[in-house]
Amino acid sequence: MSPSAEPTSEAQAVGYLVPANLLGDSEIIVLAIKPSGWFVLTASAPVLFAAAVAAAVAVAIGWLRPFPPQQAIVSFCAAAAFGRVVIACWQWIGRTYVLTNLRVIAVRGLISPQVQAAGLTDVQKVSLSPTVAERVVGIGTVYCLGSPEAGEGLAWNGVARPREVAETIDQAVRRARGRGRNGT
Repeated sequence: MSPSAEPTSEAQAVGYLVPANLLGDSEIIVLAIKPSGWFVLTASAPVLFAAAVAAAVAVAIGWLRPFPPQQAIVSFCAAAAFGRVVIACWQWIGRTYVLTNLRVIAVRGLISPQVQAAGLTDVQKVSLSPTVAERVVGIGTVYCLGSPEAGEGLAWNGVARPREVAETIDQAVRRARGRGRNGT
């Protein structure tokens, strides 16, 4: 029997999401998550909507009078929608959000992952701002905004239970600031 590639405990599950070279020696993972599965739909929503409208218009015109390229337009719309969903799936696979005792981190990308990180003491505000599509399915985007000197901050897009996630990050920021004042 070969060992399973899947994590067997919650502690292993967290480590399974985090790239090995991402953390420093003194960093402890507080939270490691992927976007909700609804991310695929909400990220694709504008293209899906546009493709549906264009296909509906082509079909409606075809009903009113003969319209030879109708089938080609509908097929193109279906291909565009399918392509966008495939891209969103790849985006979902390549995203991991990590909160440690020192930093908040967003990893994006599969082939050449890009890591965006902010020190917890640099985070000035944690805010929640779901888009309309995210509100419909109960997910949201959590922003960690830094000071102008520290940079623009970062976003965790499409997370499930966004209020809980924002509160967890906010608590970690408060703890980090408390440690900084106490010198520990």
